[in-house]
Amino acid sequence: MSGRQITLPIVCGGTIIEHLHACFPEEGCGLVVGRETAEGWLVTGIVPSPNVAESRERTFEIDPGLRLRTQREARQNGDVVLGHFHSHPYGDPVPSETDTRRAADEPDLLWLIVGMRWGGAQGMAAWQPASGEGGPMQRINIDVTEGV
Repeated sequence: MSGRQITLPIVCGGTIIEHLHACFPEEGCGLVVGRETAEGWLVTGIVPSPNVAESRERTFEIDPGLRLRTQREARQNGDVVLGHFHSHPYGDPVPSETDTRRAADEPDLLWLIVGMRWGGAQGMAAWQPASGEGGPMQRINIDVTEGV
């Protein structure tokens, strides 16, 4: 696990889980907004996205227009798009081969993955590509807090 961590306010975590639950049994997705800190990353907002992928039961694609608008709005607040979140229906919160391949294209982005079942969320984990193209994903600790 990386020495850096993601600070995730509980309200932001709740927004992620609520959106992914509403999308189940298809994959849900969205953007994670915030800023880098000395300890890692501070999440300041979550922006749910429609999944615009053709095969939503097996993959996700964030609305490109929403991503551009979110990047613009985040900059106005001194934030950036840190990464995205998505669900693995009937799966675990670990990167798939597809996730790992896609992460290599944007190695600075964080990946928050939530395993989902009919009973709800079955765990959340954060990942980032390890240094070096095409390498494995590195798990990052998530510190859930009461506030920002």
